[in-house]
Amino acid sequence: MIAENLLTTKGFEENIIFVNGNSINVIIGKEELSQDEVAQIQNIISRELKAEVSNIHISLK
Repeated sequence: MIAENLLTTKGFEENIIFVNGNSINVIIGKEELSQDEVAQIQNIISRELKAEVSNIHISLK
């Protein structure tokens, strides 16, 4: 929930995070993301959920 709120405050208003073991799926309600936005999302998720970046999978809605 904290990670979702942090993403919202960074401008990713529509987001859902699913955690399944070590795998984390993040769905962002945008048509496209810049590389900076992807890095920002990965940073927030890895920091808050203590996850490896390789286990974070970002999808667009």
